[in-house]
Amino acid sequence: MTKLFSMNTISKKLLMILMGVSFASVITVTFVFSAYELTSAKREQIDGLSTLAKMMSPNITAAVLFDDQDAINELITPILLRGDIVSVTVTDNQGNVIAFVSQETDDSNSILSTALNVTQISNALTLDGQEYGQIQILADDSYINTRVKFYGQFIIILLIFALGISFSISLILRRRFLSPILHLATIAERVSDSNDYSLRAKELSDDEVGKLSSHFNDMLETIEQRDKRLESQVKSRTEELESANEKLHQYAYQDGLTDLPNRRYFYEKLQSLIDTDNMIFALIFIDLDGFKEINDTLGHDYGDLLLQQVAKRLKNCVRGHDTVARLGGDEFTLIVEGINDQRRASEIAEVIKNSLVKPITIKDEQVYITSSIGLTFYPNDGETIEDVVKHADQAMYLSKNKGRNRYEFFSFAMEEQALAKRRLTEELRQAVKEEQFLLMYQPILDINGSIVKKVEALIRWQHPKLGTIEPDDFIPLAEENGLIVDIGNWVRKQAIADAIEFYQTSGNVIQISVNTSPIEIDRSGTWIDQWILDCNKSKLPHGSFLIEVTENTLMTPDSSIKQQLKLLNNNGIKVAIDDFGIGYSSLAYLQELDIDIIKIDRSFITNITTNESSAALVRAITTMAHNIGVKVVAEGIETPAQQQLLKQLSCDYLQGFMFSKPLTKAEFYRLYVKGSEDIVSSSNSISSH
Repeated sequence: MTKLFSMNTISKKLLMILMGVSFASVITVTFVFSAYELTSAKREQIDGLSTLAKMMSPNITAAVLFDDQDAINELITPILLRGDIVSVTVTDNQGNVIAFVSQETDDSNSILSTALNVTQISNALTLDGQEYGQIQILADDSYINTRVKFYGQFIIILLIFALGISFSISLILRRRFLSPILHLATIAERVSDSNDYSLRAKELSDDEVGKLSSHFNDMLETIEQRDKRLESQVKSRTEELESANEKLHQYAYQDGLTDLPNRRYFYEKLQSLIDTDNMIFALIFIDLDGFKEINDTLGHDYGDLLLQQVAKRLKNCVRGHDTVARLGGDEFTLIVEGINDQRRASEIAEVIKNSLVKPITIKDEQVYITSSIGLTFYPNDGETIEDVVKHADQAMYLSKNKGRNRYEFFSFAMEEQALAKRRLTEELRQAVKEEQFLLMYQPILDINGSIVKKVEALIRWQHPKLGTIEPDDFIPLAEENGLIVDIGNWVRKQAIADAIEFYQTSGNVIQISVNTSPIEIDRSGTWIDQWILDCNKSKLPHGSFLIEVTENTLMTPDSSIKQQLKLLNNNGIKVAIDDFGIGYSSLAYLQELDIDIIKIDRSFITNITTNESSAALVRAITTMAHNIGVKVVAEGIETPAQQQLLKQLSCDYLQGFMFSKPLTKAEFYRLYVKGSEDIVSSSNSISSH
């Protein structure tokens, strides 16, 4: 049945078009005449009721005038003989019902509530221009329905007749006009089913369908010719696509430099192993130590060749079915299946470490590198990709922090430390916002340990829960997370404010030395400009501040450092080298820099009285520093013997716990600033701190 009524052929569609047009025409004409007839019937009913009401009004008015109830009822009751009248109501001027008759009941409200469509005619009861009430006639649509029923039967007969005519005409037209189209469709179907483009359609007419058949045959001719050419091309294209797919797969999962599996392959391999039941494996992260220096000194070409050699060595360190991948840069990973004990993993890590430590020859150059290795196990150390990768990475960074060229296993205590570090980092960010810092001051005395004209500002973190935190515990963290610049800005502003207070109280300059992180010193000179601007605003005498920098900062191959140090000196801000002797600088190089003070690292002072080499080194530093006009400060003085020997070695200034621990601003103010014109501390005051 569904197939019979489906529009799957032109014949059926043409039949439906003709019948549809005929049906639509009949419906349109019928609708117009029906609407006209319905309107006419309604108008005739209203006109008839109005005429009836007017005819009855004079007699009913007289009966109302004489209050003859029976006469009124006798007059209105015959009106109900008309089949469409539902009720007749007579009311007085006040609207009170005088008489009421209906077809079914005397309750007019019931009639109104049940009638669906009623027509109401009202006519005033007047006599000599005086109104005595109204007559109301309610009629239903029975009169109209009778007319509609008649026209409905007429429409049905007309529709059936029209459909019959349309069906007959469509059959005739289909045979006459559709034969060429049906033939063309049959040929097209045969061509489609057999892919035989040698078939041709007959031109059965000279009209548009005939032209369509001609063009269809031309198209088949063209397709037949192209089909032969395409058949040979498809084979070659298929081979090209297969080759391209292989290359795309290679690009997607293989590192282009080392030919090792890449990051994407590595993560998919990890997921497949984790999805395997009862799987165990060791995950090894490897980071090359000193790779950046090789890139910077020898060039990226050497670096690329080095990575290729490293990849080959790593593949030789494991079995054929184990996975060696390059994550990017100088980071490599190994997945060693079937291993979950530290002894076996340690053996593999030792093999890797010893293999990489051997020299690598690149373009006649001997290159030496080491590796930092982190190891973790699945599922003991983590059951998801995120966990095992994170834990291997943490172990690798631990080995790097412990000195490099070593390997470390992950432990959950390590993760706790990482979490604690992360929490401390977030708390440090909050500390920067809330300025939870304090400057302590440690006096720097002359060689006799009596006069204090210099002081070192030392920052402390006043943690709301952990109490005072030393700089060694949070300054490296600030440098790692980009907070050191904000902390340095706070130190500068606070040190300048304290220096102003000290100067206003004593009238003498107490030179404050401020430690500076290498990260603060930017090439654009913004850090220098801010120091100069703030010092000029303070209106303090030149020499009120001493900036301490590390040796490694000065050894950076950047001429802007020299220019910035010179700019500081030109604006009355002195420069010192802190912890001198543990870095790579030389006194000869210092001649090129504007340096005012060298601070000898405490590691040399600690053994100066027992180690002749330390004493000789301090003597050499002091002598050469004085020859180039640089003063010397010895840090970490703890005993009188150290002080006495440094005095013999002509050291200029002393600093250490023997004289004073770092003091709060209030303590330093009370002991060395307030009421002391020369800023001289008595021996008793010194010994007590």
